[in-house]
Amino acid sequence: MLNHVSANYLSSKACVRADANGWGSYAVEAIRAGETVAAFGGQCVSRAALETLDDGSAAHAVQIDDDLFLVAPLTTVPDDTVGHSCDPNCGIAGGVLIVAMRDIASGERLTYDHAMTTGCDFNEFECGCGAATCRHKVTGHDWMLPELQLAYRGYFSPYLAKRICALVRTGAERRAFAL
Repeated sequence: MLNHVSANYLSSKACVRADANGWGSYAVEAIRAGETVAAFGGQCVSRAALETLDDGSAAHAVQIDDDLFLVAPLTTVPDDTVGHSCDPNCGIAGGVLIVAMRDIASGERLTYDHAMTTGCDFNEFECGCGAATCRHKVTGHDWMLPELQLAYRGYFSPYLAKRICALVRTGAERRAFAL
């Protein structure tokens, strides 16, 4: 059971409103690239504890280490309404901030790619975001795709940035030993 303590945040330049996906966060005025638009909050739980949650909050968890997830109660939704897109306008800064990757116009839905925060299979889903680059299935391995690593450079969670760095280091070592 989660404690109902949360520090979710949504910028005053955005609002939560009903949309075709249930709820979404939308810019109510222009947001400049680099501005913080939302922040994840909640309680840190292990993977084992995450799997015991029966209130649906596990689907909104953010992975922050191999066996550690940030989970907020479903009653606190501002950050959870920044939806997924395979062509997002927001990314991750630090461990919990969602920032604009580009200028966002008033009226635009705020989105980020779950590949920026998820490195395991706990929340894989069929995607219907409609982007030309839609992967159709979002998995816990998408962060490993080279095209996403390039597109989202600087916008991965610290946890995944560390894993990407380890992959790059391992690949460089393999190339060095192959010579």
